[in-house]
Amino acid sequence: MTATSWSPTDSAYQARLLRAHEELREHSNLRGGGTAVREPVLASWRRSLAAVPTADAVPTRPVLEGEELAVARQEHLFSAVLPLLRSRLIVPAVEAGLMVALGDARGRLLWVEGRPQLISRADDMGFAAGADWSETVMGTSAPALALTTSSPMQVVGAEHFHEAVHPWSCSAVPVLHPHTGETLGVLDVTGTAEAVSPLVLPLLEATARAVREELRSLLPVAAAMEERASSAPAPPRRPRILPRSPSAPAVPAAPEAPAPAELLLTGRRTALLRHGGQSIELSGRHAELLALLHLSPDGISGGELAEQLHGSLRAEGTVRAEVVRLRKVLAAVPALEIASRPYRLTGAVVSDLSRALAALEHGDLDAALDHAAGDLLPSSEAPAIRALRGRTDAHLRELLLETGTSVQLWRYAQRPEADGDLEVLMAILEIAPSDAPERSAAAARARALRGEGG
Repeated sequence: MTATSWSPTDSAYQARLLRAHEELREHSNLRGGGTAVREPVLASWRRSLAAVPTADAVPTRPVLEGEELAVARQEHLFSAVLPLLRSRLIVPAVEAGLMVALGDARGRLLWVEGRPQLISRADDMGFAAGADWSETVMGTSAPALALTTSSPMQVVGAEHFHEAVHPWSCSAVPVLHPHTGETLGVLDVTGTAEAVSPLVLPLLEATARAVREELRSLLPVAAAMEERASSAPAPPRRPRILPRSPSAPAVPAAPEAPAPAELLLTGRRTALLRHGGQSIELSGRHAELLALLHLSPDGISGGELAEQLHGSLRAEGTVRAEVVRLRKVLAAVPALEIASRPYRLTGAVVSDLSRALAALEHGDLDAALDHAAGDLLPSSEAPAIRALRGRTDAHLRELLLETGTSVQLWRYAQRPEADGDLEVLMAILEIAPSDAPERSAAAARARALRGEGG
C-alpha cells in the first residue's frame, strides 16, 4: 500500500503510522517510517514538531472561558447562521453519533456539540468549546489542517500528532467570507471512523457553501464596500479625522440596507420566519400565505388567494381574516409587512424555496439540494402549494436522473418523499463506483423494496 492509497479502516496503514510515531519519539524526526504517512499529514507533522513540545500530552485548559467565550461567539459571523448550521449539519451529525465543532479562523473552537457521553470523552483530550486546536498548539488534526491549507481535510486515527487523539477521526472544511474570500472559520465533524466516511466531506462542503450564501444575503453593505474598493485604482489610505467646524453642516451617513427576512419552507413540519436573530414558528396557514405572497412579488388578489389556498372563491372572507391574523404575527418583524389591493409583501425577503428554484434554473444540483431540505410545506393540502410542490420535486428529480452523480442521487434518496423511489436507487447502482458507500446502501434499500432477502 502506498501513502496515497490509504483507507480510514485500514489496519496496516494505521500500524505504519504508529511506527512513524515511534521514530518521532526516539529521534525527533522521521526516517524510513515517514514514507507511510500521507503527504499533507507528513508536512503537518513536521510543522508540529517545530511548534509543539511533545506529542505525549495535550493542553486541556481552554483559552476562552465564560464571558470571553460568550463574546467570541457573539462576535463571530457563525452566530448569524446558527439555525442553518444546526439544521444542515449539527442535528444530522449528532443524531448519527458524531460531534460537530465550529471554530474561528485562529482554530479556537467556539461551539462543540454532540451526545453527552461523547462530549465527556472529548473533554478528556481537550476537545471542548474554548479550546485552541490550531496546528501550532495541538499539532495535526482536520480542523488545523483545513485552516492551514484552506482545503477540505480528513485526519484518521494515528494521523493525529497527539497520541491522546489517536482513537478519534475527523473531517473539516474552511468557511470563506462571501465578499472578501478570507477564511472565517472551520466546520468539523469528529468521532469514530464514521466521521471520515465518503459522505461526510460532501456534507461539510455543502454546509460551507450554504453558510457562505446565507452570509452573502445578510451582508449587503459589505458587498457594496468590497465592490467600491475593488474598483479603486489603489488601496485607500486610512483617512485623517479632523474636527468639524461648528458652522459646517453634518453629512449624514448613508443608511445601511436592512437584512432581508428569510422563510424556511422546505423539508420541515413547522416553517420558520427568521429576521434579526429571531426565529418565528409559523402555523400551517400562515406559512402557506407567506409562501404564496413571496412568490407573487407583483401582488395577488383576495379571490386568487382563496382559490389557491381553499380551492374556492367563496373563501375570500376567510382569507381576509387569515391575513389580519398574519399581520399580527409580522408585527414582530418590522422589515416585513403585507400591503393590500392587491395583497403583497413589502420589504426584503428570501427563502430556501426561491434559492432552490434559482439553482434548478441554472442546473446547479448541489445548490438545489443544499437549499431545498425536502418537500415544500410537506403537510400542506392547499391546491397551489400541492401543485408547486409536485412541480419542484419533479424538476429536481428529473434533473438528477439526467445529470446527477451517485452522491447527489443518494442525497436525494435520503428524503422522506424519495424513500420508496426504486428508479432513483437503480440509477445510483448504474453509475456509482463499485466501492462507493452509496452503492451498497442503495442496493440494500432496493432489495428491501422488492421484498428480496439480504
